[in-house]
Amino acid sequence: MASAAMASWREEDPEVVEEEQGESIVLEGEDTEENYEQLLGRLYSLLGENNPGLAGRTHMTVMTYPILLREGTKKTVFVNFMDSCKKMRRQPKHVMDFLLSEMAATGSLDGEQRLVVKRRFSPRNIEALLRRYIYEYVICNGCKGTDTTMSRENRLLFLRCEQCGSSRSVAPIKAGYIARVTRVRA
Repeated sequence: MASAAMASWREEDPEVVEEEQGESIVLEGEDTEENYEQLLGRLYSLLGENNPGLAGRTHMTVMTYPILLREGTKKTVFVNFMDSCKKMRRQPKHVMDFLLSEMAATGSLDGEQRLVVKRRFSPRNIEALLRRYIYEYVICNGCKGTDTTMSRENRLLFLRCEQCGSSRSVAPIKAGYIARVTRVRA
């Protein structure tokens, strides 16, 4: 249908191209780009009205870089830890367990809801671990969206996507063995 209308436009070069349904599109010599933009806008508006999920309205989560402070010589404080957890929509305990097990360190939340880790780390290391957490526990494998929720069913964690409806099981966080080092006094 559309190819027949385009073929008749090429052969006759009229100012009005008529389609089989009786609708007409007015083409004015040099203003074809403006008409193209109008038609494209109309297409996207109709697409948005009829199929809201396909209209290009993607939900994108923008993560901030981790802000780290040194406390003494052997402690690292992750200042915007709670902000990162809220943006990922995950429980702080789950994120903290993942980070501490991957860093092979101990730590806790202080009174200001900052993560205090009992080792020295650079922001680059924490950022890489957060990125890995996001790929494993936040992003949907089907649609690559971040609008997901985690739920526990029969000892298994499931990641469910709110956009496409897919679900998958995710691996539990494995806490590694952390050796306790004590100094021997002579």
